[in-house]
Amino acid sequence: MYVIGTAGHVDHGKSTLVRALTGIDPDRLREEQEREMTIDLGFAWLRLEGLAEEVGVVDVPGHRDFIENMLAGVGGIDLALLVIAADEGVMPQTNEHLAILDLLAVQRGLVVLTKVDMVGADPDWLELVQLDIHDKLQGTVLADAPIVPVSARTGQGMAELRAALVRHLRQTEPRPNLGRPRLPIDRVFSVAGFGTVVTGTLTGGQLRVGEAVEIQPTGLKGRIRGLQSHRTKRDVAQPGSRVAVNVTGLDKEELARGQVLTAEGVVRPTLLVDVAYRQLATAERPLRHNSEVKLFVGAAEVVARARVLGQADIAPGHTGWVQFALRDPIAVLRGDRFIIRQPSPPATIGGGQVLDAHPGRQHRRFRPEVVARLRTLEQGTPGDLLLQKLQRLEPITAVKFQREAGLDADQFGEALAEVLADGRAMQVEQTVLSRGRYQALLGEMAQLVRQHHAQNPLRLGMPREEIRSRLKLTAALFTPLLAQSGLVVVQGGALVREPDHAVRFTAAQEARIATLRQQLAHAGVQSPSVKEVQAAVGEDVYYALVDMGELVPLNDSVVYATADYQALVGQITAHLQEHGATSTADVRDLLNASRKYVIALLEHLDEQKITRRTGDVRDLNTPLP
Repeated sequence: MYVIGTAGHVDHGKSTLVRALTGIDPDRLREEQEREMTIDLGFAWLRLEGLAEEVGVVDVPGHRDFIENMLAGVGGIDLALLVIAADEGVMPQTNEHLAILDLLAVQRGLVVLTKVDMVGADPDWLELVQLDIHDKLQGTVLADAPIVPVSARTGQGMAELRAALVRHLRQTEPRPNLGRPRLPIDRVFSVAGFGTVVTGTLTGGQLRVGEAVEIQPTGLKGRIRGLQSHRTKRDVAQPGSRVAVNVTGLDKEELARGQVLTAEGVVRPTLLVDVAYRQLATAERPLRHNSEVKLFVGAAEVVARARVLGQADIAPGHTGWVQFALRDPIAVLRGDRFIIRQPSPPATIGGGQVLDAHPGRQHRRFRPEVVARLRTLEQGTPGDLLLQKLQRLEPITAVKFQREAGLDADQFGEALAEVLADGRAMQVEQTVLSRGRYQALLGEMAQLVRQHHAQNPLRLGMPREEIRSRLKLTAALFTPLLAQSGLVVVQGGALVREPDHAVRFTAAQEARIATLRQQLAHAGVQSPSVKEVQAAVGEDVYYALVDMGELVPLNDSVVYATADYQALVGQITAHLQEHGATSTADVRDLLNASRKYVIALLEHLDEQKITRRTGDVRDLNTPLP
């Protein structure tokens, strides 16, 4: 699942390009359509040949007055389309949007040179514009981005643009499932008959219908009633996708852009964050200690006071360490990218990465140990490095993991404790695995059972051991996973089903079952064979009746209705209680049955440990008092 985001100066054709690519108008507000200018975030999607999933598109406003709306949507994209009009070239918001993409470390991008039909008669101008763009891209994350000339009006270059999108997205790693889902909320609305809906780009993990969720930083609780991605209903939303979440238990008025919908316990609110920071070379002045700034992270915007650590200030073009003291709480995690803007005159001045979302207290500015700790956090903690190795080896026993990690017991214990404490990894019995892999296994287990129900609607459930075998899990890991899956274990633990699954027969099948019941009741001990029963009701119905406990097969040829089976077992055990032991001939006379049925019954009782065979004689395995 991937999301593309536009960027670029106002009137350079971003929304027109999105319409040409997707057939969807991203300008959803009446004011936008009346002014023919994007004001807020717009959303669309498209299918690209060669990619299995639809690709989400976030269209952002280019006008400087709406740059803060742009920041709410650009954080979760996988590939940026920096849109530059051929008739104007690089403009002020082109530079600011490029700086934002660079600070957010967007790894892939294309420059889309729009409106080439406007300058088609002047190829020299087009060449000059492209040379200027190459110069502007140097030293940024888009330094090697190709330039694709297009005209959304005539269709020129659109096929080449689609091909370039496919090439770049194929080279892009999908967003990982870390088992820590977060949906930064960029829209909130209500739908008649459904209630509150929020949208955003999902990262960190999956969301499932029916799951409990919480909203941070408020801590409000809710539950997922429904999920949609690109107007298609989903049972599970994957990381990296644009998602609409219908959430129950929460009113629209309680939610706002910038909040985060997440699983319980994934993220906590904070009023202090420690960061690695870079001041843009284009900033007019240094970032000074105690400066008031606006911090943008995810879809959130909050006023903060910048506490510069280890130096007096951070000059344009330089980096340093900052602790932001926030006016209002936000929900962030270590590793999140952010942007800083000065309030007046409004301008983007820098950005960086969160190193510690919960430092706990304000630091003394010039303590060497504070700077040393932040430097270590930027390079990666022992837990970070151990988690990377775990994700290549999991699931793995703790003993083997320590050996593979090449750490002594103390080092390994400290690093493992770090990732277990913050929930990035889990230890189940003696097995260690990342939370993302744990959640993925739960999803794979649910999918296997769901597929089994779809393919075998008359089976009560999927064999437990088949699930374990398909997932290639040890019993020690599979058992607790199954307990956490929400699936129902039936038939003495042999089968697993979804909570709402039930076997439902058609009227014709019910009629055949009723006829079979009469035949079995009339036959008594001399019951029809398995093949005859299957022929009477159908093989699928036969196995459904076995699963439901209505039929008890003794072997490949003998089967009884449960009531008849229980009566026959009762007769044999009563006979054994009275006489102490019995033979095949005795039981044949007792039941007035042929040897075929007697042997099947006695061997079945042996297998069930009800009787014990010694030579040709049987007695009760555990004599009753």
